[in-house]
Amino acid sequence: MVMGFNQRWVGSPEYVQVCGDTDQVVKTVQQAVDAGQRVTVRCGGHCYEDFVCDNQAGVIIDLSPMDGVYEVEPDVYCVEGGATLWNVYNELYRKYGVTLPGGSCYSVGVGGHVTGGGYGLLSRLHGLTIDYLYAVEVVVVDQAGTAQAITVSADSKGADERDLLWATQGGGGGSFGIVTKFLFRDAPAAPSTAWLLSQTWDWNALGHEGVGTLIKGYGEFLKANSQPGSELAGLFSLLHLFQNTAGSPGIALTMQYVGTQPKLLGETVDLIGAPAGARAAPVRIGAHQASLVTGSATSMPWLFATQTLNGSGPDRRGKYKSAYMVDVFPDNQIEALLTHLGEPSNPNPAALLQVDSYGCQVNAVQPSATAIPQRSSIMKLQYQTYWNQAGEDGPNIEWIAGFYEAMYGAQGPRPDATMDGCYVNYPDVDLHDWEYLYYKDGYPRLQRAKARWDPNDVFHHQQSVSLPGQKEA
Repeated sequence: MVMGFNQRWVGSPEYVQVCGDTDQVVKTVQQAVDAGQRVTVRCGGHCYEDFVCDNQAGVIIDLSPMDGVYEVEPDVYCVEGGATLWNVYNELYRKYGVTLPGGSCYSVGVGGHVTGGGYGLLSRLHGLTIDYLYAVEVVVVDQAGTAQAITVSADSKGADERDLLWATQGGGGGSFGIVTKFLFRDAPAAPSTAWLLSQTWDWNALGHEGVGTLIKGYGEFLKANSQPGSELAGLFSLLHLFQNTAGSPGIALTMQYVGTQPKLLGETVDLIGAPAGARAAPVRIGAHQASLVTGSATSMPWLFATQTLNGSGPDRRGKYKSAYMVDVFPDNQIEALLTHLGEPSNPNPAALLQVDSYGCQVNAVQPSATAIPQRSSIMKLQYQTYWNQAGEDGPNIEWIAGFYEAMYGAQGPRPDATMDGCYVNYPDVDLHDWEYLYYKDGYPRLQRAKARWDPNDVFHHQQSVSLPGQKEA
């Protein structure tokens, strides 16, 4: 049996094959195809839904030994498909002084992270991870059922090959093949220092009106400071809105700034217009800072900061949903937030809505340039709830589903003047029309790449790209 980060998912494959190089991946895929067995792939094990473990009598390929990070030619860096984000940050920084704008959860595997777009604390300053993806080595299976490794790049002469690269730039994992190597070009210089600040507020001291003011002010601040070229591009913020229940942390704003003016970090709490009188006591930020004075920033080496703001937490049972926003929270959504977080039907101190800053350099790229079309948003939302026992599944899933529907209706956050769909790397099998919510008008191009490179649908899961004329697996 196998289990990933989300302990709801326990699999019973025929076997797990640990692969140390590309040749082993090709051989394992070929054996599975010849035996008529389904193939799924694991590197970090952080998939929110049961796309990997749910492979009864199939073959799970584990890429974890393939964790190399190295320069292959000047300014071109290879990251193997089993590496974690910590491998990437540590090796690129220590050996070459560069980095990639990836996620805050350093134990996440790059295989899923990059194919779903790649996003993190440096993205407002440098864009998405895929914006630097130049080429991939990928194991595919042709119409005759033959597995082989091919390399495609931005310089490939064939349109089909360039489409496959485009599909790996945000088209999601598990649809086209197994990426064994990612090649990145022109990676940005790594910062040497990061400034951090965290501030908390108490729900009851703020009251519903104060919480609503804070949420609205946060959105208005990001709307005013998320354009490409903003002087606050180096600022990344996470607003954690926990339920108002016993044991809850309340409301917490955590920020990281990389740049030359850390004073901007201390001003941000006031700039969002949050009521000052309800601020809670100073809070800790990781092991490198004993205490933090309210409203002031502390500095630490950037590489340490990549661990300090780790957002994955312990392995538990969980459910997640997502949304992009191109404008501030409208009044009806603020009312839904106040109801489902302030007066929850299923009180749980580990249930929250996380509102991340977005935009700036992410939005400097054209929507069609990659398979991630959300290139005008100012915030990205992640709905989360965690629990420990299987008997708690129903109430938690019901709570988050009701909250989400109250925010967006049964069709989810469809793109309009306020919303811009969902993030494929926060997969949610409850979504209606997930193809459009994740990919908008780019989905047909993904289907053409699927037909060309995986015509037998060897690589599939509940939300994999379907062959033209077919619905999802």
